[in-house]
Amino acid sequence: MNERREKSLRVKDFYQKAKDVLEIRPAAGQTGFSKRIDLSSIQGHSLPIQVWGKREINRIRRLPPEQRKIYLTKRLRNASGLILSEGLTIPEAFKKQVKGEKAALFVTDLPERVCHKRLKALLSVLKSAQITLAGGLLKIFGIGLLILGDSGVGKSESALELISRGHRFVCDDLVQIQINEKGKIVGSAPALSRNFMEIRGLGIINIKKIYGAESICPQVKIDLVVDLKKWREGKEYDRLGLKFPESQNIMGRTVPKISIPVAPGRNIATLIEVACKVFLLKKEGYLAAEEISKKLDRALSV
Repeated sequence: MNERREKSLRVKDFYQKAKDVLEIRPAAGQTGFSKRIDLSSIQGHSLPIQVWGKREINRIRRLPPEQRKIYLTKRLRNASGLILSEGLTIPEAFKKQVKGEKAALFVTDLPERVCHKRLKALLSVLKSAQITLAGGLLKIFGIGLLILGDSGVGKSESALELISRGHRFVCDDLVQIQINEKGKIVGSAPALSRNFMEIRGLGIINIKKIYGAESICPQVKIDLVVDLKKWREGKEYDRLGLKFPESQNIMGRTVPKISIPVAPGRNIATLIEVACKVFLLKKEGYLAAEEISKKLDRALSV
């Protein structure tokens, strides 16, 4: 499984992940949203997003205008954003300089200490919880399905057929995966490939343009992995499904996995749909192979 860790995060994406945890709201529109947070540089108390409280604001207010400008420039030089705690506001002159430094400005009603503690924990999670996998991601019957498999096995073609059946598309080829603040594994599309899919013979197509906005799912929690493997003559496969499901380790967490051998004549999209249905039934405690096994045991005992 090919994976690559991300080293930075756009402030815009940080806001989406942090707005509920830190209870923040933008205080200067989307200024600074395109800046990137260098996750690899996060060490100790040195954070790329700063939290200011009443003490800091009062200190700045007491400075003469020229010193205030130098001080703000120095403080914001390496900052991607600034959070004003306790619902604080700053004078327009401050706000203008913050915007001039192209730093994002947010405000929260949380106390400074609480906000700083939550921010530090969130950045720690984000720093260790971003990888990129080669695969596709769909939402099928409410399940976040990660499709992995051998090169050329038909992952994109199968995904396209599933989308045409009404299932929702997240991404193709590369999946950006991270652990959110609730500890769940969440997948989304890298910015450059969002809404796009590459199909051999057709080239790159825009799923949103072809199937409509309702066919797109921005991100989804990964519940199940389907691994498509090329059929190998002579290899034995589990026919009853008594070992269902296997497991896939993603960032130290175990996700259920189903391996599907791919051979000419097999409708992979249908098999994937059925695999999702079987997964849902198993969550409810039902497994067909166990039922057949029990019936066989009863027949043999008679």
